[in-house]
Amino acid sequence: MTTYRTGVTGPFPRTEALVQATRDLDRGRISPEAGEAAFVRAEAEVAAVEERLALDARTGGYLRWPDLLRPFTEIWPEVSAGPLTRFFETNSFYRQPIVRSPPQGGRGRLGRWLPKGPNARAILPGPYTFRRLAEVSYAPDMSNAPVAEIAAAMAAELLSLGPNVPPQVQFQEPMLVYDPPSGESAEVVTAYRLLADALPNSEKLVWTYFGDAGPVLRLLGRLPVEVVGFDLFESTLDHAEKLSGHGIGAGVIDSRSTLAEEPAEVARLVRSAETTLGASTVWLGPSPPLDLLPFNAAVEKLALLPALAEELRR
Repeated sequence: MTTYRTGVTGPFPRTEALVQATRDLDRGRISPEAGEAAFVRAEAEVAAVEERLALDARTGGYLRWPDLLRPFTEIWPEVSAGPLTRFFETNSFYRQPIVRSPPQGGRGRLGRWLPKGPNARAILPGPYTFRRLAEVSYAPDMSNAPVAEIAAAMAAELLSLGPNVPPQVQFQEPMLVYDPPSGESAEVVTAYRLLADALPNSEKLVWTYFGDAGPVLRLLGRLPVEVVGFDLFESTLDHAEKLSGHGIGAGVIDSRSTLAEEPAEVARLVRSAETTLGASTVWLGPSPPLDLLPFNAAVEKLALLPALAEELRR
């Protein structure tokens, strides 16, 4: 029997109150203490939503992350925050990391960016996506060579968490489907072996979006992770091989539209995917992350998850 679980798969949108508070803080209109109180209130709102919907993975919303890559520009001296850059084909932006030399992890500073608790899910940039979104000045030819070096630094950061490493760690890898590695992909597999060695007791997920996962499923199936996630609406799986030993992550909420999904149609797509890929565990979540939507729209669309899980269990 297939097991269905639910969780948010990326940062939550900020509430209007938090957006206003951060603007006021930047302009000196409120004190740092008032800004911190605004974050605490918004995080409590997200936590209440996750609790009310009984999601199996809890994140707290990742509201303090300015973008997917930013924490690493602060904790790695070899990396600095560069120019404001469009995040794929969206209306959101990130500070492009400038990597001057192979980063050295393990300083024990990542923990403050991550949620805590028995159902906590850490959401981190995948090493391939990090490399492709960054400017790597010591390897400017866009080769995949630095991917394993970035993964090694991330692995050291995770190891430095000790017993506080979250029980689930999800790696965001939109670039694997948006612009897959050409030719040999061994560097990506090596990178994930390094990460897997650092996370022997955590459930590891690779989550892709912004593209069709069908052409790279063979590569995804080689990664030493428990769950391979993809955008259910964009991925062609008709001729896909079974993902032996992997659960699947089904991106069932389209965060690029406020229109509600049809539960019966989504359930049909999920059942088809799990049958085609031979999965006994299915994680249901948004794809891409919910922060592309306004807060209230994200909350409304997220209600699909428990309803869909119940429909699939029946």
